[in-house]
Amino acid sequence: MKVYLSVPLVLNRSRERAVLMAKAITDSGNEVSSPWVLGLLESASPTGIDVFERDRRAVEESDAVIADVNEPSIGVGLEIMAAHKAGVKVILVSKRGRVVSTMLSHMQDKVTIEYDDESEIYPMILKALGRK
Repeated sequence: MKVYLSVPLVLNRSRERAVLMAKAITDSGNEVSSPWVLGLLESASPTGIDVFERDRRAVEESDAVIADVNEPSIGVGLEIMAAHKAGVKVILVSKRGRVVSTMLSHMQDKVTIEYDDESEIYPMILKALGRK
């Protein structure tokens, strides 16, 4: 299964949490369809990559999106909306008690993972992806 990892890249980035989430995806036997979120930040399209089209296409071609929604992110929000409109499974990950967008909390057909400590993310993602 292809799983798109959606994480903030510009503000409030947690590369460590992204790497942990990606490890859970791959350890569950799935493929991260957005490996670029794990590397260095992209600058303003130096290689001519159309980031919008690349990300939209990757979301729509994935079987699930796992989104870090701990902090507001326009990009993450757009990726979640693209997934929802394409009928792709959406899994939202946030720290318990964190205020998450009301729009996301009202979204139908999503899975919500709430953790107290980041060490809980890995097994929770494994479970959400069908591996105990």
